[in-house]
Amino acid sequence: MKHFMLPKGTGVFREAQATPAYDSPPQKSKSSSKKQSRCKENTPPPDPNSMGSDKRASPAAVAKARFPLPPRPPSSNPLKRKLSIEAVAENALAGASDTGVKVVVRMRPLNHDEEEGDMIVQNVSTDSVSINGQTFTFDAVADTEASQLDIFELVGAPLVENCLAGFNSSIFAYGQTGSGKTYTMWGPAQALLEDKLLNQQGLTPRILECLFARINEEQIKHADKQLKYQCRCSFLEIYNEQITDLLDPNQRNLQIREDVKSGVYVENLSEESVCTMKDVNQLLLRV
Repeated sequence: MKHFMLPKGTGVFREAQATPAYDSPPQKSKSSSKKQSRCKENTPPPDPNSMGSDKRASPAAVAKARFPLPPRPPSSNPLKRKLSIEAVAENALAGASDTGVKVVVRMRPLNHDEEEGDMIVQNVSTDSVSINGQTFTFDAVADTEASQLDIFELVGAPLVENCLAGFNSSIFAYGQTGSGKTYTMWGPAQALLEDKLLNQQGLTPRILECLFARINEEQIKHADKQLKYQCRCSFLEIYNEQITDLLDPNQRNLQIREDVKSGVYVENLSEESVCTMKDVNQLLLRV
């Protein structure tokens, strides 16, 4: 049986079967009243909207009708700028998806101890790997022959363009100990100081170099508009759920805050103005 909600004050009409009237003796009226009571038990509760004026709604329902819940906040940050059509067409990579999160797998070359064992991970294609015969698909897969420059062009270059377009961008290097996270992000320890190791620099120095170069290009391109960029650099460590300022180790147990204008930030975190990669290297010597 279907029930439809009608405006308040109107009745709900249900289709009923016509029963013939019999001149039954008085002693059978008891059995008919029992049948009616059983029918009442199986009848669903009445709709509050169809109640007459003689039946009042509960105070909770009246309060809910008078004071409805406030609307939900918008799902997206209104302060976030959208990529223009020209920027998307100019900087978009071939085959790139529209999602804001990408997962890229980098396969590390085997060391001497691992060469004696069986290879359980195999590169199937540019976006999938096979582990013990089971295939897993990602946004991209870099095999063991991929260089540091290949990783930068795959991950770092699009991230720089997203930053210039007004988007917050992050890279998380995830993997077990010895999987190559530090090498991928920074390169060898002396790669920032020795010119002969420049080809082994990781994502971070390459991204910063590209960012400063792109900022210089934009400022020259829009010189008539007097476009200026300001870059500030911070280094922090999150360990055991505590945030430490690496530029000022005395600042410990910092708190994460959120502001309408600034977004998410770390309160009292040191910020240093930087203009070139040389400025960043000087800060790294302090960390």
